[in-house]
Formats: sequence, C-alpha cells, structure tokens
Amino acid sequence: MTRKDFEGLPADDLEALRRFATRSTYPRGTTIFRQGERPRELLIIEKGELELIYQTRSERFVVQLLHAGSSVDHLAILLGIPYPYSAVTLSEATLLRLRLDTIRALEERFPEIAFRWLGLLAHALDRAHQRLLELAGKSAVEQVSRLLLHESAERDEPTLEVTQEELAATLALSRQTVSRAFHDLASEGAIKPERRRVRLLDLEKLREHLPR
Repeated sequence: MTRKDFEGLPADDLEALRRFATRSTYPRGTTIFRQGERPRELLIIEKGELELIYQTRSERFVVQLLHAGSSVDHLAILLGIPYPYSAVTLSEATLLRLRLDTIRALEERFPEIAFRWLGLLAHALDRAHQRLLELAGKSAVEQVSRLLLHESAERDEPTLEVTQEELAATLALSRQTVSRAFHDLASEGAIKPERRRVRLLDLEKLREHLPR
C-alpha cells in the first residue's frame, strides 16, 4: 500500500492504528527484515523511505520504493507466508509497528477498519497490475520517464532522492541503460541528474515519452 491508500482511511481509523502501535527509528541502510523471514508485525512508514529487495544467488532487484504513509509488504501478513523480499531503509526512517496479535484484536474491536482496508488493498493490487502492463515492452526512456513521474507524484515533490543504480534495479535494466536514458532526458531539459538524486525540471517533457 502507498500513502494514497492510507489517505483513503478516515482520520479516526488512522488514529486508532497509531494508539496501538509502537514507534521505532532506524538509520539509513538498516535491514528491517530479510527475505524468507516470517512476519511478526505490520509495519507502517511514518517518516523516511524504504526499498524492497529481491535477491537471487547472482542478482539483486529493487522491487519497490516505499515512502511515508506506506505499509511494508502487508501481503505476507494477509497470506501467512514468509517475506518474499528484504526491506532496507533508504534514509533515516520511523516505523509504526503493530504486532499480529494486536491486529487481530483490532479486527474484533474495529471491524469496519479491516473491511475498509481490504477494499483499499484491492485497489492497490489493481494499480500494481496496471503498472506492470504499462511498463511491459516499453523502451528504457519510456520506462524511466514513467517511473520518475510515478515517484514524483507519490512523494509530491520534483526532486527524488534516488540513484541510477536503484532505478536500474527497480526496472530490471542495466546501470548503463538507465544512464543513457538519463543522458537523453537531461539533454532535452526534462531532468537534471545530481549526486544520489535527480531533479525533475519539466514534467510535460517526461510525459511526452509516455505512450499515447
């Protein structure tokens, strides 16, 4: 879920969740949980950013970048399965932690929250499916443009604290391919790459690379 999902919950719902959560802060680069571990609590990002990482013996993929207001891999909790990814902080991050037994108690005490949350989850899954369809078969410039626009909209700011390596891992592209796409977009005046971040200068020029 993203911040938009939690914005869909009434303020009373969010306050109910906060009352029963514990708050923890972690420095950049902290592994919150590892791929294969079983979830013991629901995590909600109150501040900062995380990345979900899927690793094989030879490769490392960034599956998703998560921002403040997002829950962290809630599907593993709902399905009762081990985490398919690892979660690592991209910046100092503050998390709200809800134990699984607390969640079950909340479902009994506030069943309307659970019902609304399931509806929001369905919308989140539909958006994820649509994103996969949108990226399938697209050029590197199209994929990078769409991802930059998506992340800018999620964070509601024109400067993204993200590296080319992280974008490459997210899109399953090589670092060199993303670098060439950045060069093309920068030459058009659409973006300005900086150290460990990229500034979006012209959103309309980025949108011109999206399929009509």
